[in-house]
Amino acid sequence: MAKLSYIDQQIKDVADAQGISTQEAIAQVRKGSQEVDFDNLPSQKHLWTDRGAKMTCENAGHTMHEAWKIRK
Repeated sequence: MAKLSYIDQQIKDVADAQGISTQEAIAQVRKGSQEVDFDNLPSQKHLWTDRGAKMTCENAGHTMHEAWKIRK
């Protein structure tokens, strides 16, 4: 499975969350009609994996992200 670009992942997430087609989600993203209430975001589960100098969150139902550890 090929990795999706950021905008493609955003469109897929909108379509999945709202139960609409990809074309409808594309129209919403283009119009900028999607509003986000940053004070009431749903919680996300993270699956952190220790990779030495950094930690990665993978296969948790959202885009992979990473955090570098602080070296003292």
